[in-house]
Amino acid sequence: MQRFIGILPLLLSLALMEGRASDFQSTDSGSSVAYDSSPDTSIQDSIDRMNQQMAADAANAAAPQQFLAGMAAAQETMNDANNNQATSNW
Repeated sequence: MQRFIGILPLLLSLALMEGRASDFQSTDSGSSVAYDSSPDTSIQDSIDRMNQQMAADAANAAAPQQFLAGMAAAQETMNDANNNQATSNW
């Protein structure tokens, strides 16, 4: 009896899957679904707009960082020049 109880869920699940699989079998060789000639592109349009916005946001976030990196490089160049000048005076 214990062995039967252990196998029972497996048998039930197989029976349910077999029953569902038979629901999807088609006997009609033709297609009865009417297709729209113009596909709905609203989802793709939304994704494209979101990608464009993300690209613009990334560019806007990168611009101040690049400016600050340039300013830091200019400051380092000035510091190096001042240090070289100060050591050449000795």
